[in-house]
Amino acid sequence: MRLNTSTPVRFRIAVEQGSLAGLHWANPAKPPLLFCHATGFCASTYKQMLGQLSDQFDVYAIDLRGHGKTDLPTAPKKLKSWHIYANDIAAFLDNINTVGWTIAGHSMGAVTAVMASEGRSDVSSLRLIEPVAVPSIMNLAARTPIWALLKDHMSMVQKAAKRRSHWENREAVLSSYERKSLFRGWAPGVLSDYLEDGLEESPTGVALACSPAWEAATFGAQANRFWPAVAAFADNISVFAASHTTSTVSPLARTRLSRLVANVEIGQGVSHLAPMEQPDEMAAFLRK
Repeated sequence: MRLNTSTPVRFRIAVEQGSLAGLHWANPAKPPLLFCHATGFCASTYKQMLGQLSDQFDVYAIDLRGHGKTDLPTAPKKLKSWHIYANDIAAFLDNINTVGWTIAGHSMGAVTAVMASEGRSDVSSLRLIEPVAVPSIMNLAARTPIWALLKDHMSMVQKAAKRRSHWENREAVLSSYERKSLFRGWAPGVLSDYLEDGLEESPTGVALACSPAWEAATFGAQANRFWPAVAAFADNISVFAASHTTSTVSPLARTRLSRLVANVEIGQGVSHLAPMEQPDEMAAFLRK
């Protein structure tokens, strides 16, 4: 049964170089929860899931740099890792200045949530949905000069770089996306929620808020400290991994996570995009 789905309010917080934007389901009497989205998406995509948590948490969801309505600068050719996202999350936490945070995230947002939380005393627990748990050897390789040649051959990098970015209006985008297999398994209304802030006005109509160049650069930026950050926060982490070929948590990664963290839950009947497909079930995971 769906619980509280109250309408969030928008916020904007000034940080160095610009501002972070997001959504807030305000419940100041409850402990704070921050949610971080996946590459190419934005906070509005997760409205159905996060609205259900607002009776238990004071819920925030931010648009990370280069996504949604956040207006921080991007430099695709200089992006080597997701630490820039982790730094933005840390800047948000510093601005809100409270304690007892639960930080949750999906995919890239899950990885950056862990990295942003390392060494912070104001974060109590982490909830990770389908983190991009690549082998450590890949993170190490991404710090070498050879990575510049390898990353351009990655399937996700190539697909993102070729993505169409401009349309005449929002209706044309919705009509096009509804026919794509990627979105067919999404719960009713989630695609419209994504497009709410996933598109921005342009001189010729509308454009993706996350440019194809920035999305591609993000997929290729793998010089991250995911595993050391997990080890540093292990006792207070729960992980959801999909039992599906699209999962970014391989069987080997699940085994490694099971040795490190408090709880690893394997989900059936969902893909890597579980929050979009089953927002009710993912809300239940975040509640635990």
